[in-house]
Amino acid sequence: MWFLTLLVWCCYIFLFCFGSFCLTCGLYYLAEIIEEYTRLAGTVIRYTLYAVCGIHVLMLFFEDFPASHVIFGLLAHATYFLLLGLFPYIELSDPRFIASCVMALLDHCLWFRYFTLNYYDFGEILSFFVCCVWLIPFGFFISLSANENTLPTLGSDGTSLSNAARSTEKKSVNRLLSFFSFMRQQKAGLLPEVTGSNTVKNELN
Repeated sequence: MWFLTLLVWCCYIFLFCFGSFCLTCGLYYLAEIIEEYTRLAGTVIRYTLYAVCGIHVLMLFFEDFPASHVIFGLLAHATYFLLLGLFPYIELSDPRFIASCVMALLDHCLWFRYFTLNYYDFGEILSFFVCCVWLIPFGFFISLSANENTLPTLGSDGTSLSNAARSTEKKSVNRLLSFFSFMRQQKAGLLPEVTGSNTVKNELN
């Protein structure tokens, strides 16, 4: 009996590691797509914000969630709209970014406490958090990688940002994406290049 239990836990650990690896690879390639199509990414985030705010409004009429919680969620997403004025170059020290992080954390804690005190199915809780709490902050988090490809911009006083300030911001972003870069190096070392293999086959033929 103990052997079967041990086997089950080993399978759980394997599935967790495999799922984490797949999620990491997916996040890395999604960050690369956002780096290449920055304008499109900003448009997608903007219309996703509209959709999430619409979901909050519909919940006021069709669900029995507390109105104060839903309104606070709308206020949190209103702060995310302020970040679109900075997109794609989001300064980590900007008050708008700090306010968005604080509102995202408070919104998460508020809804987590509500669902802890009130029973809902796990699928309903997960769907709510993914669509109404995590989706927009997650999109902005991945978009931080686009900072490295933006051109120098002008500050509020009309002068260009200093190289030292931009270097500091890039270092902060690189820390967030360091694991993605590590996965890219591992992929290049372990997986053979398709074009190279095709060239060798053509030479042999």
